[in-house]
Parts: sequence; C-alpha cells; structure tokens
Amino acid sequence: MATATEPPVETEASEIPYAISSEVYLQMVESGLIPEDRPIYLWEGRLVEKTARNPVYFAIRDAFYNTVARRLPRSHYASVVTPVRLDEHHTPLPELVVLRGEPLALIALQRYPGGREVELVVEVAVTSLPRDMGSRLARYAATLPNASYIVADVKNRRILVHRRPQAEPAGYAEVETVGPGQVIKLTVGGIELTPIPFEDVMM
Repeated sequence: MATATEPPVETEASEIPYAISSEVYLQMVESGLIPEDRPIYLWEGRLVEKTARNPVYFAIRDAFYNTVARRLPRSHYASVVTPVRLDEHHTPLPELVVLRGEPLALIALQRYPGGREVELVVEVAVTSLPRDMGSRLARYAATLPNASYIVADVKNRRILVHRRPQAEPAGYAEVETVGPGQVIKLTVGGIELTPIPFEDVMM
C-alpha cells in the first residue's frame, strides 16, 4: 500500500523582503506613485501607512504647531507631516518638526531635511505610544543629534520631553514628564523659548 510522502522541509527562506532606500521612497513621493493624501512613510526599508487618526489627534497636532511656531526665532520654522530623512532606510513623517534655516532653502538643495537641521520632533501618541517610545525614539536619538523629542501621550494626559540625544546606546540623557498645570521648556538654536503651558497643547 502506498504511503503519503511529507513535503520537504525548507531550511532556508526562499524569499526575503526587498528593502527600499530613502532615495527611492522620495522619488516615489515626487513622482506621485505615493498619493499626497496618504500618510505613507518609510521605516526599516518598508512602506508603512499611519493608522486612521481621530479629531483628538488633529487638535493636539495643530495646537503644538500654532504654539511652537509663534515662539520660534527667525532662524527656525515649524512644519507638519514633513518627510525627514534619517538614514538610508528611514524617512518618517513626524507630526511636527522644527527646522533650522528658511523653508525655501531646501528647494535649491533639492532634498528633504534631516540630520543637524532638525531641532525638535513631536509625535502625538493616540494608539502609537509603544512605537513612539520604542523604535522611533531610538532612531531619532541616533540620527538627529540636535533634536529634542516630544511625545504627547494622549491616553495618560502627559507630555514626555526628551533632551540630549545620544547615539550609543541610542536614547536621551534627560527625560521630563509634563502634566496639567506645568509647562514645557524648550531650547531651539541655543535660545530658550517662552515656556509652553500644558493646557495650550493638551486638555
């Protein structure tokens, strides 16, 4: 009597993911292959779309933009959902960044901001807190040597302010938790900004 033969067991993966570079991703954005209305970014060489966002997210993001932008020195500007090239395989879309220089200067350079141009990154964590405090935190610290990093933790009504990034091990030497009744203290371009009351950016 014939017996069934088990299929051979593969000892090695026959297919592996193909990593997209930041350069290819940005070419896709510029050519329209990635729709402008889709929040798709590059992380670990893969295209990722941000999850659906609710009115709370937009309210807090816009409050941060309005509050931070009017405090900045003339040498800096704020931008929302701007691609930031961290390295070869990471080009995220932070909720808010503060950049050194003039907005139109990047046109002449024909590139997106990154590295030492970034002095502040803000992420609004409605459902993304584990990522914002995990892989994103480590990558920002390792690649943005001048940038403070703020995480607005919506669920727990707190704002986590990370300062003094370091590459090895990737992280921040200083972390401050800001809650109701307190203020956010930031330094941009060596200038201390007017403190931001918690209630100006989160209810």
